[in-house]
Amino acid sequence: MELLHEFLEIGKPVLGICRGAQLINVAMGGSLYQDIASQLPESIVHVAEAYDRHAHEITLEPGGLLEKRLGNAAQRKVISIHHQGIRTLGRDLVIEARAAGDGMIEAIRGSGRNFLLGLQWHPEFRRPSDEDVLDCLPLLEAFLDATRSRHWL
Repeated sequence: MELLHEFLEIGKPVLGICRGAQLINVAMGGSLYQDIASQLPESIVHVAEAYDRHAHEITLEPGGLLEKRLGNAAQRKVISIHHQGIRTLGRDLVIEARAAGDGMIEAIRGSGRNFLLGLQWHPEFRRPSDEDVLDCLPLLEAFLDATRSRHWL
């Protein structure tokens, strides 16, 4: 968490995936569900035996930066492998996506000038043949652009 704060202080871009998104949220004063299935029994399945093949639908927040980068399709599938999740949002963070079905926060971004993005899902597990799974290449390109120029999304 100290490293995250140092990166933010000097303007380095940060992209957190899964536990990285959770760490961003906690570092910014938010909290987590320690075990989604036991704390929210009505929730959808966020982790399954299929591991890197388990997917569920998300909904992008209308007008958000992810919608701007990824298009405005109402729902998309993402690879989901997590039993913890964001409970209360940390300060200076904005919700960018939620799980369809239970509203669990699936993507966050910083509201400041730094590139700070957290994805609860695993874009690295998407296979080229997974046409129904969200292609996050535009987000990776935005992160790489930010590392080169320090510009926001």
